[in-house]
Amino acid sequence: MRIVQWSAIIGALLYALLFSYFSWSGYAAYPLAVLPVGLAYMVARTWLAGAFMVLLPMYFVIGQATAGWPHYRPSFVLDDLMPLRPGWMLVYGSLYMSGFLLPLVVVRGVELFRQTLKAYLFVMSVSYACFFLYPTVAPRDENVAVTGFAQWSLKLFYDIDQPFGCFPSLHVAYAFVAALACFRMHRRVGIAACAWAALIGVSTVYTKQHYVVDAIAGALIAAVAYAIFLRDRPRDHVNDVDRRLAPRHAAFVVAAYAAAIVGFWGAYALGLGPVSR
Repeated sequence: MRIVQWSAIIGALLYALLFSYFSWSGYAAYPLAVLPVGLAYMVARTWLAGAFMVLLPMYFVIGQATAGWPHYRPSFVLDDLMPLRPGWMLVYGSLYMSGFLLPLVVVRGVELFRQTLKAYLFVMSVSYACFFLYPTVAPRDENVAVTGFAQWSLKLFYDIDQPFGCFPSLHVAYAFVAALACFRMHRRVGIAACAWAALIGVSTVYTKQHYVVDAIAGALIAAVAYAIFLRDRPRDHVNDVDRRLAPRHAAFVVAAYAAAIVGFWGAYALGLGPVSR
């Protein structure tokens, strides 16, 4: 088992190094790929965590593999009614806290955490298949002028992320899987996390990273994953102390995101990152 675990983490690192060298997103692909999978490995050293680490960076591989293919733009009237709002980037960027760090610090109990990992793997597998069968491109406006922190944040993420692999929205799917896993741990934390995930869903459209149908599909896939892997999991396998501490752990995640925003604001104030074109 230890060989499998270390093979998985080394494989994830090699994936990330290849992305940073060959991918158009350059250096940014490396921390984006390694940070969440490293956290997963530290918390749950199982073959499921190893599979998670190997599969997560495949998002970049699929995007590059399909970059030259014809891409769909599933736009509807509601997409036109929701124009670009760079300020929503502050919500959109919170996915890396709510979708990854939140379940890592809130969800306890070996069985519940194992089922949560299975839900993530299900969401990944279904989404990756869709990226191949129905390749889409984001409705971005690449000519956003940097006139403030919101526009700077939006441009930064545009520079980091690839515009492919929109349907379904992994951003929304991950956020809801995390929230629903937390719901199995602590009801009030789960409800708050679901509201957070819903706001992330709205932000994917307002930042023009996704279409409305992408966000809806992401939420539906997360609901299916919950029904299969999490809904019928017994709650009594979780320690009562861990359950009572769940709100405090969730508050830590919120504080961590606030600190991250301060850090990015500092980078903006120093003139780092994207510049106006």
